[in-house]
Amino acid sequence: MSLIKNFRTKVIASLFCVTCSPWTPAIAGDATTATTATALGQNATPEAIVDAQLAAYNRRDLEGFLSFYAEDAVLANYPDHVTQTGKAEMRTRYQLRFSNPSLHAEIIKRITFGGFVIDHERVVAPPPAEGTLEAVAVYEIKDGKIVRVTFLKN
Repeated sequence: MSLIKNFRTKVIASLFCVTCSPWTPAIAGDATTATTATALGQNATPEAIVDAQLAAYNRRDLEGFLSFYAEDAVLANYPDHVTQTGKAEMRTRYQLRFSNPSLHAEIIKRITFGGFVIDHERVVAPPPAEGTLEAVAVYEIKDGKIVRVTFLKN
C-alpha cells in the first residue's frame, strides 16, 4: 500500500512541477532570484540571465539590472536603429525609468533558441509613455552577458 501511496505522491508532485514551469518567468522577481550577474554565475542559461535582469528591472535595481549586460551592450529598435550603446548610456536611460514606482514588466510569452531569448513583454511605462505598452524584446546573450536587445514595438 505504501508503494502505491509513494508512487501517487511522486506523480502528483511531478505533474505540479510540469504544470507550473510555464509560469516561472512571471515570478522572476521572487526572493530566490539572483540580484546580480555575479551571484547568478558563469554557467547560467540565457533564460536565467534574462529572468534575473527582469527581476532587477522590477525591483528598479539599476546596478543589479546593468550587471547582466556587457560593457558595450547595444539597445536597438527593430530593424537596426541603435538607441543606446554601453552601460553609461543605458544607465542614463534606466535611471529615469526606475524613478517611477509603478514601473513593472511581465512576460506574456517566451521563446528560447540557443543564445537568444525572445520575450513578448507587457510594461507599465513611466512618463512620457504613461500607461501600459507591449513590445517584443530579442535578447542576445554571449559569455554570460546580454550583448544586444532589439525591441519590436507597434
